[in-house]
Order: sequence, then structure tokens, then C-alpha cells
Amino acid sequence: MDYDDPGTFEFVPPANVTTVFVQAWGGGGGGASGNAALSGSGGGAGGFAWCVLPVQPSTPVTVFVAAGGVGQSGQSDGLVGGNSGAINSLGDFAAGRGGLGGRFVPPVGGTGGMGECNGIQGTARQGADGSPGSFSNAAPGGPGGRPAVDGIIQPAPAGAGTGGTGGAGGADNTGDNGGSGYVVIWW
Repeated sequence: MDYDDPGTFEFVPPANVTTVFVQAWGGGGGGASGNAALSGSGGGAGGFAWCVLPVQPSTPVTVFVAAGGVGQSGQSDGLVGGNSGAINSLGDFAAGRGGLGGRFVPPVGGTGGMGECNGIQGTARQGADGSPGSFSNAAPGGPGGRPAVDGIIQPAPAGAGTGGTGGAGGADNTGDNGGSGYVVIWW
């Protein structure tokens, strides 16, 4: 099962399934705005987690998929991306945390989000940081960070978990939104 639309969903494990594997990417951070004097910074990529999640047949698992952080205008920092993952009835969870938005001043790229396997086995990676903007009225915005992993079972959709690019310099240019999160469950 894969989930690529932001929102909250229920996954019901089939009969005889007591363990599932979860891949989760957090949402990317939004890009900061540019203005007449500088270009905006890129948002950080969402974190990635690959975890072994115990489940009970017919007992729902909550799956949550993040929206990316919103890119900003008006001399503002980009917004943080949301968290994506899955949580079982015992409170164990797999999560990819959202990347931070790019900073307007000083023009610093957003930090990439972390992955987490809480109470369970797995591996986690931090998304790449966004690139900083530039004190130049002609510079393009700093690129957003890229997720650390493209997918173990299947590749993530294009742009999933990617940080938004900062707004270009020279005017009040809006930064791009970060990519939405993504979750895959298999057994």
C-alpha cells in the first residue's frame, strides 16, 4: 500500500499479518522569499525512516502523510514540512520528520528533517539541508534539499519530501512549496 496524498488514513492488516514494513518520508520545508536585495534560501528535505512495525490482524494502523511546507513571500522564512509515518495500537511508530523552511535573513538553508523508528527496529536518515540564498539582486533562489533515500521497495514519487527552492532575488519573489511526504507499507 502506498499513500502519497496528504491526510490521515487507516491501514487494516490482513489476517495472519503480525509485522509490516514501513517507509516514510517527511514533507519538505518551504522556500524563503527573495526581495530586491537578496535571493531566498531553500527548504530542508524531509527525513526518511524504514521500520519494522508490529501489528495485529484487523486492528487499524494510523497512517499520516504530511503536506510540504509552504513557500513564502513578503520577506519571510519558508514554513516547516509536516511529519509522515504510521503508528500501531501500542504507540510504536515509524516517522519521517518534516524539513525546516529556508531562512530569509540571514539567508540560511532549512535543516533537513530526521527519520525515527520509535520502539521498533529499523533505520533512519536525515534529509539534506536546503541551500542558502545570496546577497544579490540577480541570483536565483537556493535549491531545496533532497531526501536521503529514494525508496527501498519502490521509488518515491517525483518531488516527495523535497525542500522548496527559495525565491529569486530582484523583487518580492515567493519561494516554492516543499514536496509532500510519502508512506509505503508492505508485508
